[in-house]
Amino acid sequence: QALPCCMRGVRAPSVSRLQRTRQPGVFSRSIHAMLRTSLLVAGTVIVHQQWGRIGSRVPLRRGTCSPARAFAPFTPQCVGALSGTAVVSALPDGARHGKPGASPRLIGTHDGTFHCDEVLACALLKLLPEYEDAVVVRSRDPAVLAACDVVVDVGAVCDPACFRFDHHQSSFTEVMSELGHKTKLSSAGLVYRHFGTRAVARLAAVARAQGGGEDVAEPDIDAIFRKVYRSFVEAIDGIDNGVEAYDGGVRNYDVTTTLGDRVSALNPRWNQPTEVEDVNARFAAAVALAGEEFAAAVEVAVNSWWPARALVGAALDSAVELHPSRQILELVRPCPWASHLVQLELEREAAGDVAVRGAAKYVLFPDTRGGGWRVQAVPLAEKSFETRRPLPLAWRGVRDEQLSELLGLEGCIFVHSSGFIGGHRTREGVIEMARRALSPS
Repeated sequence: QALPCCMRGVRAPSVSRLQRTRQPGVFSRSIHAMLRTSLLVAGTVIVHQQWGRIGSRVPLRRGTCSPARAFAPFTPQCVGALSGTAVVSALPDGARHGKPGASPRLIGTHDGTFHCDEVLACALLKLLPEYEDAVVVRSRDPAVLAACDVVVDVGAVCDPACFRFDHHQSSFTEVMSELGHKTKLSSAGLVYRHFGTRAVARLAAVARAQGGGEDVAEPDIDAIFRKVYRSFVEAIDGIDNGVEAYDGGVRNYDVTTTLGDRVSALNPRWNQPTEVEDVNARFAAAVALAGEEFAAAVEVAVNSWWPARALVGAALDSAVELHPSRQILELVRPCPWASHLVQLELEREAAGDVAVRGAAKYVLFPDTRGGGWRVQAVPLAEKSFETRRPLPLAWRGVRDEQLSELLGLEGCIFVHSSGFIGGHRTREGVIEMARRALSPS
């Protein structure tokens, strides 16, 4: 009985659109989707809707813990507008006259079962000012597609000059080689390759303003573009093209989201209505979902990943103060450092520091949650389980007093059984652990 109260004030343009389809099942399923994304926090139910705002909360019972703080996801206006995406199966009456370029603009894609790549491709396009009001036309009719301003994932043509982005033709072999990737592109990767920088820049400006403005470092849009491709888009390319994430133990791409599964789940099940209006309404919901998650990936890159670069750079600058070999780095606080370390090593090597690449073996940082300090072995590659130099074998799996006795160093907390991380109660102690790990007796 309390949930309707939570939902008051939630902005949901798509509700009226779903009602207009006269498909009650679609409307009820959209409500169920809202409930599935509810958060039960400290006895308070918060309903989160991908296109809306946080609603009012259910009052806590007397005697329970204090109310949780409300959290609003990163939803710029251009992302929120995706929930109102118009999806049709024929050219709008009187709007086109069979020629691209008229208003509203049309984004063409195939009908039938939809997949994450064309859904994200449509979302990326609609994040651009010129396509914000575009109508998505789902059809395989060549005449209909010919009237569209841009066509994705259908048509057997890849010609960016003509705004045609299909990858199913046997002759297609394009990859994001300019970024050093080898995964075959899907329609999502193709659109991202040609329009992604602009979409990222637009979202990054809003993300930085909301994340602290001048207090957040000005992001390098090219770096954010590379990061978001690797951490978000590439997996969608790989999955759609049947490229395994691992090949013979070698990682082909990172899987950091199961967006494809969530998009796939929005398709009608075998025993649900499959009328065109029903499927198109589901496609519009998928576009909003993909756009929101893409925006979230950009926001994380801008406000979390990118600011960490300065901390890693400072750690490299001061490394010689901890050890003359520069094999120990100290961060003033924990942050996502691994990818920045590799990139900064390459940049500094190119600038003339020939000894920097691969030098760092351990990274030290304070444990801001549990207390104490951590020493972490540098991985061979970002997210790799193999490290440049794991902590000594004799230390692994040993804890507390036993570890302190083994090392002859009071205050030891633990060393992980794999040797990738360890802990000490003090900064001085964790520095000593790292120094001893470099030359164990």
